[in-house]
Amino acid sequence: GEMTGSPMLPPAAVTLGFRVADFDEWKALFDGNEQDRIDHGILGHHINRAEDDPNSLVVYLAVGDVEKATAWLASDALKALRETAGVSSTPVVNWMTPVRESVVWDRELPAMMVSHRVEDFDTWLAGYDAAGDLQRSSGVIGHAASRSIDDPSVATVYHQAESFEHLRTMMGSDELRTAMKAAGVVSQPEVTFHTGGWAKRYS
Repeated sequence: GEMTGSPMLPPAAVTLGFRVADFDEWKALFDGNEQDRIDHGILGHHINRAEDDPNSLVVYLAVGDVEKATAWLASDALKALRETAGVSSTPVVNWMTPVRESVVWDRELPAMMVSHRVEDFDTWLAGYDAAGDLQRSSGVIGHAASRSIDDPSVATVYHQAESFEHLRTMMGSDELRTAMKAAGVVSQPEVTFHTGGWAKRYS
């Protein structure tokens, strides 16, 4: 039957940002490489295409085995596959610890990623949880939050909505600014807009 509640969070996740020459060609090779990912400790993926450039991708990988995944990401085999798949830039790699995950997995949706530095992560997370009503009233239907492994004072949030307008309105709202300040956000948020989806859990 349907899974209820939040699935167990993976111990780690990584995002890979890069451009491709042709999304469909890349996607066919990416899909064909799934078993390789499974063998190297990857649990699932979620693909995001930049709103203003659909060939600019951020691929989210849920990671069960960090050591295996790290070795795989640095491997010559993967490098060769990237070249075949038309990846035109060295991926920008971000490792993170997922702390919340309630995303819509089964369809493509407008999404935004927001990264900012916070004073105290636990305080921020409590504030993030408290802002659930604000998210819902702003039209957010899926969300996730994670903590950077390289810099534990950086929080990244992922929001999905039915339209980019919902997300932009929320980002611009005084209510959100107030909530962020109260939660101890100490930097200007970095915000990017994507169409997110093409997602799969491997088990």
